[in-house]
Amino acid sequence: MIDKASLNFWFNKRNLISWYKKPKKIISKNVNYYNWFPDGKLNIYHNCVKHHLNKGYGSKTAIINIDKNWDEKIISYNELNYLIENFSCVIKKKSIDLKQIMIHGAASLETAVSMLACSKIGITHTVIFEELHSNAILKRIELLKPEIIITRTANNKTLKFFKKNAKKYKYKIIHFNKKKIAKSIDNIDVNNIKKSNSKIKKFVKFSSSNKKLFNLFTSGSTGEPKGIVHSSAGYLLYSKFTCLKKFGMKQNSIIMCGSDAGWINGHTYSLYGPLSLGATTILIEKPILILNIKNFLNILKKYKVTILYLPVTLIRMLRSMNPNLKFRNNYLKVLGSMGEPLASSVAKWYATAFVKKNTPIVNTYFQTETGGVIFAPNFNDKLKEKTYGTVGKSINRNLKLNIEKDNKTKELKIKTIWPGCMIDIINGKKIWNNYWDENGYFKLFDIGKIDKNHCLIIRGRSDDVINIRGHRIGSEEIESILLKIRGVSEVSVVSTSDKIEGHKIVVFVSINSSNKTDITNKMNNELIKNFGSYALPKKIFFLSALPKTRSGKIMRRILRDLLEKPNKKIKDISTILNKKIIYEIKQKINKDKLKGN
Repeated sequence: MIDKASLNFWFNKRNLISWYKKPKKIISKNVNYYNWFPDGKLNIYHNCVKHHLNKGYGSKTAIINIDKNWDEKIISYNELNYLIENFSCVIKKKSIDLKQIMIHGAASLETAVSMLACSKIGITHTVIFEELHSNAILKRIELLKPEIIITRTANNKTLKFFKKNAKKYKYKIIHFNKKKIAKSIDNIDVNNIKKSNSKIKKFVKFSSSNKKLFNLFTSGSTGEPKGIVHSSAGYLLYSKFTCLKKFGMKQNSIIMCGSDAGWINGHTYSLYGPLSLGATTILIEKPILILNIKNFLNILKKYKVTILYLPVTLIRMLRSMNPNLKFRNNYLKVLGSMGEPLASSVAKWYATAFVKKNTPIVNTYFQTETGGVIFAPNFNDKLKEKTYGTVGKSINRNLKLNIEKDNKTKELKIKTIWPGCMIDIINGKKIWNNYWDENGYFKLFDIGKIDKNHCLIIRGRSDDVINIRGHRIGSEEIESILLKIRGVSEVSVVSTSDKIEGHKIVVFVSINSSNKTDITNKMNNELIKNFGSYALPKKIFFLSALPKTRSGKIMRRILRDLLEKPNKKIKDISTILNKKIIYEIKQKINKDKLKGN
């Protein structure tokens, strides 16, 4: 939905970023989406690196890389530029006509250099998790069709997998080793590029504002991974603006964002946002390392981190491990949280553990599709503790929800367009329309309400997406995997709340086999293989049948209600085909609770 005030707001903010050709137009309409600043040209690498060198800030620290052994590597903007220039030569040497590059990486210097090198020479990149199983990687290769895959894996099995499929899927491989910043399979060393490549080093492709910058895969309830596509100018402007608005980020800021590179947070608030401001970003290759509280606090102290931005799961884990933590300092200015709403009690602990009472907690709310934060308390919010348990206010008054003046719980939709919004979905023409309602509002698939302080409270998902440690998995996606197991007749997956991990999976299944142990083992193996260990179910209930409507649709609502309150009277069972099954489910759940599970 077009709002003139909103358009004018973003047009006036265009000067936040550096342009090769400054735009004079605000938007133009594409088939499915709006092009922001359609007549403008820019380059993301130039904004994030080269621009700061031109301003005389080359010696300033850009990236502090913390590896899995807690070894630190400090990289200035000058050094970062050198690595990017050289690595862009490695990429171009592989192929001249490139459109898509897949980066198999963690939150590391190698991944950052790869992403920025791609943006320098105008190639769309896609970062995927290092922990993904080969089956999941293959799905993404088939959808993306990359010409090059960049990996730093030290796992011979994974490397063999990439080599094995290279010919079939027509991609080349660039492999990072531990000693050099990069080394290709055919031994092209990034630190020993021939002089003949000097033209490539200097080459910067200034492209249209709506050049596809990157894709990120997410999972919904469709059963297949979705490749969300983001543009260049709109995304970068939104990243930079939200860093300024919600975190108070400046050039002298030092942010530690505990996010994997394969998440939108790892793009927007670990890399592109901070570097566009000339700030310093700390990349911790495995965010779980933060649970080593001694080393973690030493890093905060050593580098005088000003912005700490952690997944809610890690905050809960830190609290459970260190309930009396008091890390006193005068340099942490902002505490942020991501992944899911932060409970008020945990927010209070977070504030008092790291800074002082009533510190504003920037509990961010956004999705891969939104590109950056859409709701969060401001870093200087005077409401302070009153915002705990909420996700604060919208990024600005021009980004409006459908419930702005209504305190009732409703499905959340964005009424106005904004520059950070996705511009496409890879092979997702059918999926795209699901995001928009009949009024042109963008659906967030969450439900919530506005409280008396005009802050948004998230009540949960409106679809069947399960959030575990920040990993979003569609119920149908899990079910489709489990139904492939021989002996499984019917299966339904729901979630239950978990104090540490956000949600846990609970499986209800009917089988045509007497060997429950064998079925259980097969289920666990398939979930690990296709998703990872985080997807292992908290409980598997074996039933004679599943509750279904007369048309044959499994009623997740009933399973979810009984799981939370097994003795609760189920509302409206008029459409259920097999009402007797409710009694069986109640018995199984109550028996499980008596065991203390």
